[in-house]
Amino acid sequence: MKHFYTVALSCLSLTAWAQQTTDTTRKKIFNLKGVDVSANADKGGHLLSKIDLQLLPVKSAQDLLRTVPGLFIAQHAGGGKAEQILVRGIDNDHGTDFGIFVDGIPVNLPNHAHGQGYADMHFLIPEAIGNAAYYKGPYEASQGDFTNAGAAVYSTLFKPTSQFVKVEAGSFNSARVAGLVNVVNQEKQNAYVIADYTYTDSYFDNPQYFNRFNFLARYNVAINTKNTLSIIGSGFTSSWHASGQVPQRAITNGSLPRFGAIDPSEGGKTTRINANLMLETHISGRSTMKQQVYYVRNNFDLWSNFTFYKNDPVNGDEIKQWERRNMAGYKNTFSHTGKWGNATLLTEAGIGARIDFVNLGRDHVRERMFLSNEDSSRAIVGNYSAYISETLRLTNGLSFSLGLRDDFFTFDLHDYLIKNTSGNKTANRLSPKFSAYYDVSPSWTFFAKTATGFHSNYANVAVQHGQSAAVPRSYGADVGTNFKLGNKALVTATIWWLQCDAEYKFIADDGSFENLGRTTRTGVDAALRYHMADPLWADVNLNFARPRLMDEVKNENYIPFAPVFTSTGGLTYQSHNGISASLRYRYMGERPAIEDNSVKSRDYLILDAVVRYSYKRYEWGLSAENLTNRKWAEAQFYDESQLKGEAAPEMDFHITPGTPFALRASMTVRF
Repeated sequence: MKHFYTVALSCLSLTAWAQQTTDTTRKKIFNLKGVDVSANADKGGHLLSKIDLQLLPVKSAQDLLRTVPGLFIAQHAGGGKAEQILVRGIDNDHGTDFGIFVDGIPVNLPNHAHGQGYADMHFLIPEAIGNAAYYKGPYEASQGDFTNAGAAVYSTLFKPTSQFVKVEAGSFNSARVAGLVNVVNQEKQNAYVIADYTYTDSYFDNPQYFNRFNFLARYNVAINTKNTLSIIGSGFTSSWHASGQVPQRAITNGSLPRFGAIDPSEGGKTTRINANLMLETHISGRSTMKQQVYYVRNNFDLWSNFTFYKNDPVNGDEIKQWERRNMAGYKNTFSHTGKWGNATLLTEAGIGARIDFVNLGRDHVRERMFLSNEDSSRAIVGNYSAYISETLRLTNGLSFSLGLRDDFFTFDLHDYLIKNTSGNKTANRLSPKFSAYYDVSPSWTFFAKTATGFHSNYANVAVQHGQSAAVPRSYGADVGTNFKLGNKALVTATIWWLQCDAEYKFIADDGSFENLGRTTRTGVDAALRYHMADPLWADVNLNFARPRLMDEVKNENYIPFAPVFTSTGGLTYQSHNGISASLRYRYMGERPAIEDNSVKSRDYLILDAVVRYSYKRYEWGLSAENLTNRKWAEAQFYDESQLKGEAAPEMDFHITPGTPFALRASMTVRF
C-alpha cells in the first residue's frame, strides 16, 4: 500500500505489585462488585470512565473523547484538524470551553490561528493510554482555563505489560501500523517507546493523501525511596488534503457529488512536539508533592475556503491560517491526608505558570499559492494560577469539598498590520468551588456542586475590550445521584445549570469575533451501565440541554448549533474464550441553526461495530463504521457563501458528509 511503511516501537514491564493492582481493578470493574459509588470514588466522572475504558472499543484518539458520556465530536477538515467538540449544550468549536490534558500538559492552545482553545489530540496514541478521567462543569479547583464545560484527563502507561506490533488495513486505501518496544527493564528504572503511522485516501472523491506519524518515549527511574522521575517525549506530524464544508444546495441540484469539493486544494500540515519532566516526591506516608516542567512546540498550516467566491469572484476566497508556537509551563502540586477528630481531611494545593509565545497570521491564497497577507501578529499569553482544595469526610457518610482558585492572565498583542489594535492587558479571576456528597450506603450517594469559572477568550478580545471580556465569569451547579442495583447495574443522573456573562464566537474566515452575549444552559445527564450476563454489558447515555441567549426576546434566543439532545450507547460482549464484540450507536438530535429556531440542522443516528478474537499472543479484529450506510453530515454550519455563476451570496447549510459504510481489519502480535 502506497506511502505505507513499518515503524519499530517499545514497551516496559510492570513490577509485580503494579501488575496485581491492575488485574484486580479490571476484575472488579467487570463484575461491579468492587465498584464504590461513594464520594471517595466519584470525584468527577471516574466511575463511568473506569468502566468505559475497559468495555468500549477505542481505535483512535478521537474514540477516547467519545467515551465521555454526552460528548460529541465532528471532523470537518480531512481528519488532520482538531475535532469540533460538543458537550453540555455548548458548541466548543475546537476546545474553547472543554479542556484536554495528557500527562499534565494542556492540549488546548490559547490564541490559536484557527480558534481559541484549539485542542488537537492527534499526537495521542490510543494504545499508550494508561488511565483517563473526565469532568463536567467548572467544579475542579485544579482546573482553570478552557474547563468551563468540563475536561478530559489522560495519562500514558507508566509500565506497560507487554510489547506488541499491530497492523491495520481497511476501506479507502487506509492503513496503520503501530508498535511498542521495551528499551530498559530494570528493577529501579524502565523505559519504552511507542509509535504509529497512519495513511488514508478517505472516502472523498479527491484523495486526501492523509499521512500521520506519532511517537512517544517514556523513561521512569526511582532516584531513591522517596523520589520518582519521569521523562516523556511525544509528538506527531501530519499532512492532508480536504474537501472542506460543501454547500447543500450544490449537492441537491446535482452540480456537486456528495463527496466532491468546491475547492480541492484545502487541507493542512501540522506538527506538535511535547517534552515533559515530572518528579513525584513522597514526603511522608500522608504527604506527596508532584512537580512538572513541560515544553511544547506547535507548527500549524491550514488551507480553507468557507465562502468560495463571495469576496473574490476571480481568485476565490481560500485562506491559509498559520502559526508557530512555543509554550512552556510549570506545575507544583502538594497533597496531604490528615485527621480532624474522627473525620478525614484531604488537602490539595498547587501553583502553576504557563506562557505561550505565538506568531500567527492569515493569508489570502489561490490553490495554496500566496496572494496577500490579511493578518499577521505576535501574541504572548501568560496564565499564572494557584489553588487550594479541602475535602472533609465525616464518619456519617457526609463529605464536603471547598476549593478556591485564582487565575491571573497577561495578554501582550502586537499586530503587524493594524497598529492601534496592539496593546497589553491583564485579567484576574478568583473562582470558589463547593461540593457536598452524602453516602446513603456504599452503593448509593447523592451530590450537589456549585462553582464559578470563566469562558476563555483571545488576547485580541482582552486587548480591545478589557478584563471582563477577556475571561467572562461563569456560574454552575450540579445536583445528582449515583447508585448500584445489586451487582448488575450502575446508574448516574444529574440535573445541571451553567450560565456565562458573555460568550465570544471566532469567525475563522476573517479573524473577527462575535459576542453572543449572556448565555444560560440547563440540562439533564443520565447514564446506565448494566451487566446483563457474565459476558454481556449494555450501556446508554441520555443527555438533554436547553441553551438560551439571555438578552434576546423569547423565541429569538436560541444558540445556533448548540446541542440539545444526544444519546450514545450499545452492547458489549466479552467472553472468557477470547471473543469480544461491540455494537455502538450515537444519536445527535436536531439543533437550531439560527436564533429563532426556524432553521434546524438534520439529526443523525449512526451504528458502528467491532469484533475481536484473542488467542495466546495474537489478536484479530474487524470494525465497521456506519453499518446502515446512512447519508449523514458529520459537521453542519449555516452561513453565507457564493458559488461561481451565482449572482449573489446565499445562506445555506455547509456540510462535511460523514463516512459511508467502511471496514477495517487488524492484527496484533504481543511478545
